[in-house]
Amino acid sequence: MTALSPIPKSIFPNRYWYTARHTRLLCVLFFFSGFPALIYQLLWQRALFRIFGVNMESVTIVVTAFLLGLGFGSVVGGWLCRRREIPLLPLLAAIELLTGAFGMVSLSIFDHFGSLALGMPLALTAAAALGLVLAPTLLMGATLPLLVGHLVLESRSVGGSLGLLYYVNTLGAGAACLIAAVLLFPFLGMQGAVYVAVALNGTVAAGALAAHFYGSTAGLVDLPDAPPSDAAAERPLKFVPALGLACFGGFVSLSYELFFFRIISYATGSSASAFAATLGAFLIGLAGGSRVAGRLCETAPKKAVSRLPRDLIVANLVGLLFLPVLSHLVWLGTGVQGVALLMVYLFARGWAKLLPCIAHFGVAADDRAGMRTALIYLANIIGAACGALITGFLLMDRLNHVGIALFLLAIGLACALVLIVALPLSRSGKRVRAGGALAIAGLAALSLPTLAANLLENLLWKGKSGAETPFASIVENRSGIITVD
Repeated sequence: MTALSPIPKSIFPNRYWYTARHTRLLCVLFFFSGFPALIYQLLWQRALFRIFGVNMESVTIVVTAFLLGLGFGSVVGGWLCRRREIPLLPLLAAIELLTGAFGMVSLSIFDHFGSLALGMPLALTAAAALGLVLAPTLLMGATLPLLVGHLVLESRSVGGSLGLLYYVNTLGAGAACLIAAVLLFPFLGMQGAVYVAVALNGTVAAGALAAHFYGSTAGLVDLPDAPPSDAAAERPLKFVPALGLACFGGFVSLSYELFFFRIISYATGSSASAFAATLGAFLIGLAGGSRVAGRLCETAPKKAVSRLPRDLIVANLVGLLFLPVLSHLVWLGTGVQGVALLMVYLFARGWAKLLPCIAHFGVAADDRAGMRTALIYLANIIGAACGALITGFLLMDRLNHVGIALFLLAIGLACALVLIVALPLSRSGKRVRAGGALAIAGLAALSLPTLAANLLENLLWKGKSGAETPFASIVENRSGIITVD
């Protein structure tokens, strides 16, 4: 169950040196490619705000569109990574240039679409919006499995490669969320932000081409082929269960992201920047957690098997405490929003360890690693898209905020329990972890309705007089929350 060791320096010295430098270069390029991707997401989100308003419908539609594009694009990337005759860096440059070309005209397309969408049924409008962003996100989604498949043949660690690349790209995306909310949109506006994103696309493409044509390859020695999958190191998970867990985990992750945004949006008075702030905190948490998981898979895979269920249970505990903590810290005033973002970060950091670990547990480090990683990523994306649609359109129309919190806690703990059963833990380890998950579920069912009482009143008044009087009426649906005093 241990990862294959890197190629010793004494055997292939030039290749070993070049691989380390090459890995750093790919990480830098992938970090900056995350910037324009998230700027476009936020831009297109704001464009949809003009059509749907600042509500869960617009958020769910654009998030789902991005997820589906990234997921199916990853399969294309997995197919391309097995074509050794296609050079990696020029292909990355072409993807960046095509994405930038669409980004340059995207706002005009959305403005024209907005005028056509007036009076259209919601389902038709949503389908058209999905189609608009599908093409560029297909391009964006192809890059991750391309680079994972490339690095796996060098590092021989699927979880380490995925964790590293997911870390740098997601960290860039999270930084882009914060920079866009604080600097780009206030000072440059939406069109100015487009120019910045397109410039970043061009810079990444130029860097990739320069590295391809002018990078030193003197003394380069080819790596030997990885062993076939049958001879690969033993994996604690079969591939099909790994796909199921990836899908399950994606559902939980995106459902929580939408739930967090709904509460933070209410606390900020439906501010358009609430989405950027929530997404930024979530992405930075995903980046940190995936990096920790990647390193653990490389250095101590047995420890990763033991720690992963525990980390998921702790992440669910953070989700359980989200509403009570906000309700009891409203005396901080606007500072309670900072507390909310911190808890979003902590949840995402814990939950982010799932994807790199199950990829490492279920995918052998051979020449099929890129495609199999793409399929796991696609399963994760499909689960996330289902989570966005079911939570954003169905649950938020049927349940209040406490009911949604209890539902998400239940499915999050169920995911942790499935993982506990699937992994080769000792019987005592399984009992301890399963008992902890069930104890948290019982605690939530008994205490959350009481601990989160008057949350909406507290978030609205933020400790001022009036919070002690319950609202006369509360209406919660997918379009938002209406309260009457």
